[in-house]
Amino acid sequence: MSDLSPGDDALELARLLISIDSVSPSLVPGAPGEGRIAAVIAQRLEGAGFVVDLVPAPEDAQRVSVVAVHAGSRPGPTVVFNGHLDTVGVEGMVDPFNPRIADGKLFGRGASDMKSGLAGLIVAAERLAAADHPGTVVFTGVADEEDASVGAAAVLRHLADRGVTADVCLIAEPTWLDRIAAHRGYAVVEVTLHGTAAHSSQPGLAVDAIRALGALLQEVVRADDELRRRPAHPLLEYGSFTATVARAGSAPFTIAADATLVIERRTLPGERAEDALVEVQSMLDAVAAKMPGLRTSARLTHQREAWEADEHGAAARFADVLAAELSRDAEAAPAAVGAPYWMESALWQAAGIPTVVCGPAGGGLHAAEEWVDLDQLRRFPQAVIAATRDALSGSSEA
Repeated sequence: MSDLSPGDDALELARLLISIDSVSPSLVPGAPGEGRIAAVIAQRLEGAGFVVDLVPAPEDAQRVSVVAVHAGSRPGPTVVFNGHLDTVGVEGMVDPFNPRIADGKLFGRGASDMKSGLAGLIVAAERLAAADHPGTVVFTGVADEEDASVGAAAVLRHLADRGVTADVCLIAEPTWLDRIAAHRGYAVVEVTLHGTAAHSSQPGLAVDAIRALGALLQEVVRADDELRRRPAHPLLEYGSFTATVARAGSAPFTIAADATLVIERRTLPGERAEDALVEVQSMLDAVAAKMPGLRTSARLTHQREAWEADEHGAAARFADVLAAELSRDAEAAPAAVGAPYWMESALWQAAGIPTVVCGPAGGGLHAAEEWVDLDQLRRFPQAVIAATRDALSGSSEA
C-alpha cells in the first residue's frame, strides 16, 4: 500500500488512469476500449489482496469489466464500489492522455467523467482491505457506460451467478460531491412516415411526407408543453419530448414520399419509459387523421428507467455518513440534487441493490477541455473509507 495520504494516492492513480486511452469503440470506431485500463486496475487490486475477475460482455468480448472482491475476517454486510472505465472521444483535444495540473485542477480526458472517481474508489478499497474489515468490499469497473451499458449488465449477471448480494452500491459519477437523489429516464422512438411521391408541380397527386413531418413536429411540441403543465418533480422539474433527428426528401421538384423522425422522451420517477411508444402513437394517429393515404409506423429503440434514491435503509445511511464526512472543513455541505440525464444507478437499484451516487467533478465533461477539482478528488477517498466502515459495521438506520 502507498505511503501517500488517501487523497494524494488517488491523485497519482487518477493521473495514471487518465494516461490510458479507454475511449469507447462504440462511440469512436477503432478506439481501444477498456481492455488495457481493466488490466491495470486488476493487477493493482490483486496486489492488494482482492480476488479479481475480468468480465467480458457477451455482446462484445473486447468490452471488458473488472470485478474485485475482498472478504474481511468477520461476517458482515457487502458494499459495492462502482464506476465506468470508458470515456467519450477526444476530438478537439490537445494531448488528451497527458494529465496536467494547473490552477487547482487536473486536466485530461476522463479527469471528471470519471477516472478521478474511479481512483478514489480504488484507493478506498485498498485502504479498507489493508486495515481489515468485517463483511465484503467489492469493486466493479464497468465497460460501455457511455453507450449501451453492456458492461454493467455483464457485471450484474456475474455477481448474481456467484451468489454475491450487496447491501449498498456507491457509484462515483461526477456530482461535485453532492448526492444524486433522483435522475430522469428516457425512451427513444423512431418514426417512419410513408406518403406518395409526385412532381412538385402537382401536389394534389401526392401524400406529402414532409408536410406530415411538420405536423408531427407540432404534435411533439404540444406533447412537451402538456408535460410542463403537470406538477413538477421537486428535483427534476418536468419530463420532456424532443425531436432529435429528422430526415425527408430525395430530390428537388419531387414531393417526398417518406420521412423519418427520432423522438426522445425524458421520463420522471413513476413514469414507465416504454409508455413513450403509446404516447408517440397517439401523435401519429392525430397526424394521420388529417392526411388520408398517410401510413405510419413507430418502434421503441432504447429505453431506460428513471430512478430515485431510497429515503431510508442502508443506502440512505451511507449517503448521510458520506455527506457528513465530506462536510468536514468544507465551505458548504453536500446537497441532495437531481440529474436531468440517465445513470446506471437505475440498473443497480433494479437488481435489488440500494444505490448512492456521489463523486468528484470539475468541468468540461465530454468537451475539449475536461478537468477535475483537485480538492474534491483529494477529499473523496477518505470520506468513502469512513462511510464504508460505518456500513460494514452493520449500521443501517437513517
